[in-house]
Amino acid sequence: MRGYGFTSRWTATLKVLTEETIKSSAIKGVVLDPENVRSSIARRLGLDLGGLKDHQDRNIDGVVEMMLDATQKFNKPLTKERFV
Repeated sequence: MRGYGFTSRWTATLKVLTEETIKSSAIKGVVLDPENVRSSIARRLGLDLGGLKDHQDRNIDGVVEMMLDATQKFNKPLTKERFV
């Protein structure tokens, strides 16, 4: 990560998750606001980053929740609670 100039693991994680969330939605023809996606991910990861939008969007929050579940719990069984 240092080779790419990232100052921390969380900064890199936030960047990658933001890009992947936007690209995954674009496959379905959905255009998401990058700042709102980044803000939603940062909130869910508990990151306190200045300059983030305070606006919350239920649709973006849902996509972000699904992306975080897929990337952080990929090795756990898919239960009814996770699916719903």
